[in-house]
Amino acid sequence: MPKNISELELTQARSRLSRWMLGFANATADELGFGWQPTPIAPNTYKGLKAAFELSMQDGRPLPVSSENSTGVVFTDPQVNYAFRFAHDCHHVMLGLSFSSRDEFALARWQMVMLAEAGFTEKDLEWQLFYADAMGQVLYYALTKQFVSDQLRFALECTRHGVEQGLALEMARNAV
Repeated sequence: MPKNISELELTQARSRLSRWMLGFANATADELGFGWQPTPIAPNTYKGLKAAFELSMQDGRPLPVSSENSTGVVFTDPQVNYAFRFAHDCHHVMLGLSFSSRDEFALARWQMVMLAEAGFTEKDLEWQLFYADAMGQVLYYALTKQFVSDQLRFALECTRHGVEQGLALEMARNAV
C-alpha cells in the first residue's frame, strides 16, 4: 500500500485543505459571533472549554485555543491549525461531545462528513491527510494516552502505509 506523494502534490493538497479549514472556521465564527485567540493557557478540560465557550457567547470575546504543538501539522501553517482548533473546540460544545475517546471519535467522524460535504472524497489527498490527522490521532491517543509528536509525519505515514502502520510507527518512535 505504500503511496508516493510528490512535494508538489503535498503542497497543493495542504493548501486546499487549509483554505477549506479557514473557510469552515470563519463560517463557525460568523455563526457564533466570536473568533479565536491562540494562547498557551487555553482550556484543556471539557468543563473549562464549556465555560470559555459560554463567556464567548455572552460577550463575543475570542475563544482561547491552544497555541502549543502547532508546528509540523497537516495545514500550511500554525495559524490554520489554530483555526482548526477553534472549529473543533466549538463543535465539541455545540454537539455536546466531551473529551472522552468515544466523543473525540464521534467528532472526528463528523468532521470527515463536513469535509466530504465540501466535495472532498476518499480518493483526494486532502481527505486522506485530514482522515489521518483527525481519526488517526483519536485512535493514537485512545491507545497510548499521548499526543502524536509530529502531526504531518504521522499523517503522511498513515496516508502512505495505512492507519494501522502509521499508528505502529508512531508508537515505536515514542516507546518508553
